[in-house]
Amino acid sequence: MFGLRYHVASLAAVFLALAVGVLLGVAISGKVSEAEESFERQRIDELEQDLEEANARADSAESRGEATRELVERAYPALMAGRLEDQGFALVFLGPVDSNIRDSVERALFDADSGFPVRVVALDVPVNGLELQDRLQGDELLASYAGDGGDFGELGEELGRELIEGGETPLWEALSSELVEETQGSSTPEVDGAVVVWTWSPGRDGGDGDVEAASRATETLAQGVVRGLDSSGLAVVGVAATIQPASLTERYRDGGISSVDNVDVDAGRLALALLLAGARAGHYGFKDTATNGVIPPVDPVPPPESG
Repeated sequence: MFGLRYHVASLAAVFLALAVGVLLGVAISGKVSEAEESFERQRIDELEQDLEEANARADSAESRGEATRELVERAYPALMAGRLEDQGFALVFLGPVDSNIRDSVERALFDADSGFPVRVVALDVPVNGLELQDRLQGDELLASYAGDGGDFGELGEELGRELIEGGETPLWEALSSELVEETQGSSTPEVDGAVVVWTWSPGRDGGDGDVEAASRATETLAQGVVRGLDSSGLAVVGVAATIQPASLTERYRDGGISSVDNVDVDAGRLALALLLAGARAGHYGFKDTATNGVIPPVDPVPPPESG
């Protein structure tokens, strides 16, 4: 039998073990807590450093942007002078005329010594697909352009070709009451390129209460016009203002033409003039969709030939 002394010793050993366990636990817990706090401090320091670097990059990008704008503003008159001399262009609104963008485009042409657009055309949208189809089918010369299921892409392509090639324009003359909201200038002279302004957005019917049908008819017609303009091989540039959505650039990109998303400022007007003069095709401006930069590479204007 174990004596009392043994039991006392056993209990003392147990309490001692418990005490040691508590002390070790406290010590380990303290070490873990210190490690966690150290890790958190390190993580916070890293995040603060990342934030400072991000702000520095943003400040640098903003500074570069400001420097670019300042440089363009100073060099603008010299870079534009004579850039489009003796050249003429068509201005095409795929929708109602936007007077602010029209003023910006005309200023760019004037500054580059081109003058007023040779012709200006604005489509009357949205298109009533049923009425247009009936009109085409009722004329044996136009019947081949009747939209299949509301698709007027082929009609749009031919309208675009007529618009940029000049000369006789039988389709425009035959369909002016259905498709033209505003026109100015002569359709006869040849042009050296075209500026496209997409101002129509879906949401209204064409008079028959069918919004979806009107959207399809208008979209396919407008896209066809862009393809027809581009098929000429001449410079065709889609433009937008700085405050307009970047989705407009995507429309121009889908249509296969170059774009300028800030035609309301000097950098955009310079980019437009350069593209019309034959600069490297691409998408230029200030928005994220301007994948080719602010302006195309600038080639010097050749000096006038001596007498």
